[in-house]
Amino acid sequence: MLIIKTIAEIKNHLVPKKNAAQKIALVPTMGALHDGHLALVKKARELAEIVVVSIFVNKSQFNDLNDYEKYPRQIDSDLEKLKTCGVDYVFLPSDEEIFSQDFSVKITPTNLVNCLCGAFRAGHFDGVALIITKLFNIIKPDVALFGQKDFQQVAVIKKLVTDLNFDVEIFAHETVREKTGLAMSSRNQRLDEMSFAKAAIIYQILFEIRNEIKISPESVVKILSEKKEKLLKNGFEKIDYLEIRDERNLKLITNFIPSQPARILIALYLSKVRLIDNLQI
Repeated sequence: MLIIKTIAEIKNHLVPKKNAAQKIALVPTMGALHDGHLALVKKARELAEIVVVSIFVNKSQFNDLNDYEKYPRQIDSDLEKLKTCGVDYVFLPSDEEIFSQDFSVKITPTNLVNCLCGAFRAGHFDGVALIITKLFNIIKPDVALFGQKDFQQVAVIKKLVTDLNFDVEIFAHETVREKTGLAMSSRNQRLDEMSFAKAAIIYQILFEIRNEIKISPESVVKILSEKKEKLLKNGFEKIDYLEIRDERNLKLITNFIPSQPARILIALYLSKVRLIDNLQI
């Protein structure tokens, strides 16, 4: 496993692989790796001859500077985990390597971002689109892998690939969960033991909604309202959203039709940590 910190060097290593028709898989991460990330890496190993993992805490996608500063960073531990997964290259650039002092380009998605996380994190998906565009241009992967926990992010990236004509396949891996059902996330590290245990109710609530919606598809608004109240009574501080949306276009669903490809999506705060999850109906 080679650790590479500059754009020039990673290109020098990957261009011959590309010329030799070896398939390249990219797993973009912000570090603080957990089993969810490692599941992406293992899947990447199945899909391509060359596996690249990038680790870069992208400041441009944080709408809250405090959240950026508190984001867990544990490079030594991350690298140890990656060594066991068959990774060929770890791209570990500095902020200056990715965004020079005179950097002035912005990418602003105009579709799929006016709801869910996009409505609560101003500029977040601008930052996501920018770093993904840069990584795709640097690595030139044949396939890039992302987790479905960030369902809106995957939708935005797929649209980015279509609209900007990137020659890359996007693979969305199912959400990897703790034994309690809690979606694995780097932010979980910021929860104390009591909050970590309490957070398991998120997945329980999603299951309850799915089951109740199937029984009473006309009662979407009522069911969601009741579940929000239950979450707040269980100690969650704030709910940004708890909604059902069409998987194809993220349009809000208030009257569920069983044939619709729909998904329940949630973002909420526990112990000042923002957690997100989703579940297909």
